[in-house]
Amino acid sequence: MDVPKNLKETHPQRYYLKKMCKWTYYMGIGDCWYEETKRSKTHKILYALWATFINSYIILGTVNELLANFRSDVTPQEKNDLIQFSFAHPSLCAKYIFLILQKDRVKKLFKRMVGEKRVFTSLEVEKQSVREAFIYSVSLAIVTYGTLTMTVIDAFKRYIKEGVPFQTEVALLPSPSYSGLFSGVLKVFKELHWWAIVSNMLLVDGLSFFSLVFLGYKFKLVRIYFESLREKVLRNADNKSKEALAEEFQKDFVTGVKLHEDALWCARNVQYALGNIYGVEIIETSTCMVILLIKIVDSGRNMTFLLANLFFFSCLFMINGAYMMAAGDVTYEASLLSTSMFHCGWELVRVGRGFRTLAVVAIQRSQRPVHMTAFGVITLSHGNLISVVRSSYSFFAVMY
Repeated sequence: MDVPKNLKETHPQRYYLKKMCKWTYYMGIGDCWYEETKRSKTHKILYALWATFINSYIILGTVNELLANFRSDVTPQEKNDLIQFSFAHPSLCAKYIFLILQKDRVKKLFKRMVGEKRVFTSLEVEKQSVREAFIYSVSLAIVTYGTLTMTVIDAFKRYIKEGVPFQTEVALLPSPSYSGLFSGVLKVFKELHWWAIVSNMLLVDGLSFFSLVFLGYKFKLVRIYFESLREKVLRNADNKSKEALAEEFQKDFVTGVKLHEDALWCARNVQYALGNIYGVEIIETSTCMVILLIKIVDSGRNMTFLLANLFFFSCLFMINGAYMMAAGDVTYEASLLSTSMFHCGWELVRVGRGFRTLAVVAIQRSQRPVHMTAFGVITLSHGNLISVVRSSYSFFAVMY
């Protein structure tokens, strides 16, 4: 799945989305890119073995954590961590499983969104969209790996000062009482599990961020197109006859309507292909915020512990905020389209009754709001970003 370097300058959206698909491929999720890549039989066999290993490792490691709830020798600190992991890590597994199940639909979406030849494009708009998607993805990666790093430091500090066995995850196997080479190997795999599942999460969420941001800018591009129609009519008013001007405008307007329909198709299919990931994310962040607050209240306080949990809260807020802001921008850009379509200059040219009917229908269609939802219930929007955080705190305040 080679990515041509010149694609970065000519089509940055396609270049970076293909990069994201390449990285998810390396993590064993499979090929989400729409272009077929020729691979040898040996490559396919080795990749199947690798995908089976990494996915089994992540899922079995999560099951190992869930089974630790049946242990009777866990300390209060371990119990708090175990409750947190028992909700968070199955949610992370669910995200990438949903992506694997929707892989074919995702391929069709990416082909329509960035792959097909477009009649109107803007390199500056594409660069802006890539920049915004990178801000969301890199910010989430920083706070996420910061959480893991501070957790490792806290575990090492407790090992030095209190003699507590070093561990960042609480699992059934291997038991802390086990010793020997095989037990040591299992402990290494257990400690690496959190890093593996988080890296997997970052790729899945990053792919979702890129899709949502590119979708928002797709509606923005349609808006820019209709705004340019009025300028084009005014610019050509003195150079062309009224009949030629009207004919050209009608063709351009129909092209704009097709661009709008294409953006609406992408919005529906982003929702169909990635909507379950949004739903899992809302449940994950809301639940983990409540558990985190309880954990902070019940546990002993030290600087590394507080920093680790501060990073974790920042991670939850960042992932929730990235989804809400990106999806809210889709709704916002789509809402501006009706005004741009109405002021595109149709009143400046002589058009027939049939075209005016088309314009009215197109404007009415553009007034229909476009929303991304979690399980079809919770709307992802700028306002709901605060609502989800506030609801989580309210639940903690009432129940604790």
